[in-house]
Amino acid sequence: MLSVRRGGGGDSGAAEHDAFRPPPLTPRQHQQLRSVVESLLLDPVEVDEGTRLEIAKQRYSTGDYRAALEHCNAVYRANPRRLDNLLLLAAVYYQLREFDMCIAKNEEAAAIQPNLPECFNNIANAWREKGDVDHAIQFYAHALRLQPTFADVWTNLANAYTLKGHLNQAAECYRQALALDPHLADAHYNLGDVLKAQGLYTEAYSHYLDSLRIQPTFANAWNNVAGLLMHWGDFNKAVVYYKEAINCNPAFHDAHLNLGNLYKVIGMQHDAIVCYQNAARANPENAVAYGNLGNAYHEQGQLDLAILNYRQAIHCNSSYVEAYNNLGNALKDAGRNEEAIGCYQTCLVLQPSHPQALTNLGNVYMERNMMDIAASLYMANTYRYNWIVCTLQQFSVNLQTAGICDAKVPNTLNFGQLNVLYFFISCWTLSFC
Repeated sequence: MLSVRRGGGGDSGAAEHDAFRPPPLTPRQHQQLRSVVESLLLDPVEVDEGTRLEIAKQRYSTGDYRAALEHCNAVYRANPRRLDNLLLLAAVYYQLREFDMCIAKNEEAAAIQPNLPECFNNIANAWREKGDVDHAIQFYAHALRLQPTFADVWTNLANAYTLKGHLNQAAECYRQALALDPHLADAHYNLGDVLKAQGLYTEAYSHYLDSLRIQPTFANAWNNVAGLLMHWGDFNKAVVYYKEAINCNPAFHDAHLNLGNLYKVIGMQHDAIVCYQNAARANPENAVAYGNLGNAYHEQGQLDLAILNYRQAIHCNSSYVEAYNNLGNALKDAGRNEEAIGCYQTCLVLQPSHPQALTNLGNVYMERNMMDIAASLYMANTYRYNWIVCTLQQFSVNLQTAGICDAKVPNTLNFGQLNVLYFFISCWTLSFC
């Protein structure tokens, strides 16, 4: 029991009271105090199931899943066959990513009411999260047999088919969902993604716009419409849509990246750099943002900044092969050839057939007059090797057509021949790099 001692009258009493007044509670302390009070009030002997279940629902709606679980379990101990509690308990376990328990509680609910499609939809969701998409598809199909007009299940089944790469089935399921409920913004958006993956850009564009009409703050839809506009060359309109995506979600790092890429394409390098910086701030572990920053700074000749950002990209993703290759290029341009060689070699360890790294490393050795090593790297680069041979063969055909000579280039070249011919087309090969 708490007691409060009140001070005497007059100013001195008031001053003493103020001196010992505790500071205001923080939001976290308020939450802790509320939990303590509830624990004192909610004696399982005195509080009925319905009250506990309502508190569990409130806790679930605020994202306090552990507290919701505690109350659901108290109801479960009192009445293990209460259906609404079993469904909520299963949902709590799903949010806590305890998928086996989620499946178990839904199965208990289905044993009580076998024709409840929600149970089988939820079981399917849990199997999908566990990585067993085939099993999930079976349960979605069973839920639809119980209730063919369940639009959310059609959407979930479509998502599962998309994960499997079965795009035609996915598109058909999304259309079924939209026939039942035309106002499903996610279904319009996901159908747009499927259609875009099938190369049906105009139809995809239409469904993205439908999703925006339903949900104007759908940042992903704004971003994807912008991507299609950029694909079609409508850069000015694409800028507007990317900016709208960012307005809807300022932390949307992909939209910042994409807008930066667009600015880079149209030559607005400074704006591109700002966008890449915003992307990195939105997601400090975003290796691509730092890689793109490195590229932008490299193109401007700011080698120190380029090197710094390439290294940060590698710090975020130690398997980022392009960052190693590009860092090698920046180091080479800065005259740090030994470090550049190390970067190219690391790139080739990660991806032995990386064409640019093979070429760039070969160029370093060529400049050092180490012809055999350079030629071996060029020949290991199958794409580059074939390009050189085809270029020379076409060149010989042009010479013959012009009546200059009858020389023919063989279909294969040895190290020595490749070494010599490299000098004749060095300007082309350097531009190819």
